Amino acid sequence: MPISWKVNIVAAEEIKVFISYSHDSDEHKAWVLKLASDLRANGLDAILDQWDLMLGSNLPRFMEQGLSTSDKVLVICTDNYNQKSNDGKGGVGYEGQILTAELYRKQDSVKYIPVVRGATTDPKTPTCLDGKMYTDFTNPDAYDINFKHLIHDLYGVKLEPKPALGPRPFLEPPKPQPKLLQSSAAFFSERFGQAFPGVRGIQWFDDPKVAVDRLCLLLKDPLVFSNTSPIWWWRNGDLQISSIRRESPGFLLMDSDELQVKKVAAVDIGAYWQQFVYVEVLPMEPSGVYPDRDVKRRAETRGYCSEEFALFRGKCISREEYDDGAAVIDEEVVSLDGNAELRTRYLTPYNFIIAPVGSCINNQDFDGERVDMLDGMLNGTCTIEEIAERVRVLPKNRDAI
Repeated sequence: MPISWKVNIVAAEEIKVFISYSHDSDEHKAWVLKLASDLRANGLDAILDQWDLMLGSNLPRFMEQGLSTSDKVLVICTDNYNQKSNDGKGGVGYEGQILTAELYRKQDSVKYIPVVRGATTDPKTPTCLDGKMYTDFTNPDAYDINFKHLIHDLYGVKLEPKPALGPRPFLEPPKPQPKLLQSSAAFFSERFGQAFPGVRGIQWFDDPKVAVDRLCLLLKDPLVFSNTSPIWWWRNGDLQISSIRRESPGFLLMDSDELQVKKVAAVDIGAYWQQFVYVEVLPMEPSGVYPDRDVKRRAETRGYCSEEFALFRGKCISREEYDDGAAVIDEEVVSLDGNAELRTRYLTPYNFIIAPVGSCINNQDFDGERVDMLDGMLNGTCTIEEIAERVRVLPKNRDAI
């Protein structure tokens, strides 16, 4: 059975992972195949010769494209792989030459991740990767925990997040956040009534300005409490809502997501813990940061296409520049000094559901079906009535009490 954990991420783009390894034995090939399959089961686009090559394929081109176009490269380090890489022999040696050249240009790159499996050499990695932190999969009994750490690193979501910086002891302490003294479902129901008074059943709000008016009432401060963040949104994953900012009559910034709102539906189908709000947004023009992005292909594979970038001094910069803390502006490297603002923009129609964290929608067994139904809302094969009817029969979440 494939291993799968639920990881909340901000990034909406698929992550391409190329796997470089040597064909040491049938058993080793099978192990690599399992690793690649587990990566794909967790939403990572693993590229592997066992899937992506056929007789007559151009092997050097496959390796060059895999290494250059992938977001991450897993280097499966065995004694045989290390020796071939160091000696420049075969396909492994060819990949090692490409890898060495790129690491020379970008010495701080974290693109290449050594995955040690039974290597007894010193170092346990090829010479070109000596000094790089590696993960050791040699012990088969530790596969699950090592894999869990690996996918967290690939997604950039630390298993143990860095603690927030505490207040300096000689400053006046900030005003404490209030504590929520009711369930998230009860809190959401009160907000729902204030934003959509009189709604029973399903009611659409097709005027973008009116739709944003209602969302601003639903998502007004406070949204974050000392003990919880009660209102979340669901699409391909789930994420809490911490802040909103209206930037024009029909345009809303929800945390870092840009929402050119098209319409919303307020849904009250019976019990308070079944209430939710459906939001549909219009596509926006690309930022121009990623001119080669294939919007159509990404929409076909994911149901929608988005891009992550940041705003700095009125200019759009890439997510990679944002992460590095510096950007090239007018052909000069400029430090961001923490002044860049991260954004996610949807380049195709997009939709999602807002509900309390204690909603019956917060149900792992419903995740895949929810994605299919939301995709169906965009392509005309599903209706809001069908989603509401499905939510009606979902079991009550214990956190709704």
